[in-house]
Amino acid sequence: MEQALSADRISRAAVGAGDRLQGWIGALPAYDGHAWELHPLAVALEFQGRGIGAALVRDLEDHVRSLGATTIFLGTDDETGQTSLAGVDLYPNVLTKLAHVRNLRGHVFGFYQKLGYVVVGAIPDANGFGKPDILMAKRIGDKALP
Repeated sequence: MEQALSADRISRAAVGAGDRLQGWIGALPAYDGHAWELHPLAVALEFQGRGIGAALVRDLEDHVRSLGATTIFLGTDDETGQTSLAGVDLYPNVLTKLAHVRNLRGHVFGFYQKLGYVVVGAIPDANGFGKPDILMAKRIGDKALP
């Protein structure tokens, strides 16, 4: 993994033979560094399905954990009707509908679920009516309550 690291963001890249870029991940700190937003994650089409995205996510988790973070969060837009939340009015019972979200056509939230992320919310109509942003998060640090 190649890296660019600064106090206000992280960027990591998977580089293959001939210095070919295979994938890239970034993150921004939030909540005084206790949580980081994973954004973006991209893997070149010809390298998808080979574990590169998962490796980039795990690598990012290790890095932000070493900085003292306890949580990573992200948004997974549904602009193309891949989930049961798309194309419907989520108001006024957003949480009820969110509790029954289904992955209809290979939405990326399934990828993140396999890595231990859970759905924690949604922003209805974030990308226009019926096009929500599904919010996910994962605890990556020690759970030590006072």
